[in-house]
Amino acid sequence: MQHILKETIDFSVEKAVLFQFESRTKLAAYSVGIYCTLIELADTFYTLMKYGNYTGSLSIYRTFLENFVDLKNLEQNSNYVNQLDYDSFIQKRRLLKAAENDNPFCKILKKHSSENLLEIQLEIEKLKEGIDFQLCTTVKSKFVQAGMNQEYEGLYPTLSAESHCSLDAIFERHFDCDAVNNKVKLSINNKKRGSSYIFYLANMTNYLINAGILLSKILGGQQLEAFVLKREQVNVALQ
Repeated sequence: MQHILKETIDFSVEKAVLFQFESRTKLAAYSVGIYCTLIELADTFYTLMKYGNYTGSLSIYRTFLENFVDLKNLEQNSNYVNQLDYDSFIQKRRLLKAAENDNPFCKILKKHSSENLLEIQLEIEKLKEGIDFQLCTTVKSKFVQAGMNQEYEGLYPTLSAESHCSLDAIFERHFDCDAVNNKVKLSINNKKRGSSYIFYLANMTNYLINAGILLSKILGGQQLEAFVLKREQVNVALQ
């Protein structure tokens, strides 16, 4: 299963550099950037799988899935660029407020924090008042808008639990029960976990090839036939 993901990553890299787009167009620039991020995240996930380093891998998967949701929403509604702008401004506002409160990690932002906060707040209010797009205020609302509610309800909780090191995740990683001898063995980088990741490998492969199709549609159908053909080949390989 790993080799199918790797082949899809290599295909995606080969095609990504062939896309032509107007960088001054937000829709195109954001979409291409997200697609390239998806390729890199998939490659990171593949590398972790290759060496059996499972801890942290589903955090990568979670970030990959969130980016895929953004790309799908961009393909469905070009005004979703406003959502990405809004998310960016909210993050910047948090950092600037931390700088205002003399957070030691944000010292470099302190000098112009007041004026920058004012500008950013104005941009946030402008986006919130926009009538051409309803902003998503939660992660769930982004998934629902993308038509991926099942992924949010059935897949995302597991990815989040792994990312936040829930007790279930910790015990699954490090405690190996020996029922025969009534003992519990401590495990570091348990290689036995590999079989449970076949699903994630197959799923990520599908998402990645479909991401290429989404970007092709956003950019006016560039390389669409090649991506559709590759998806057919991937589906056969995954059976």
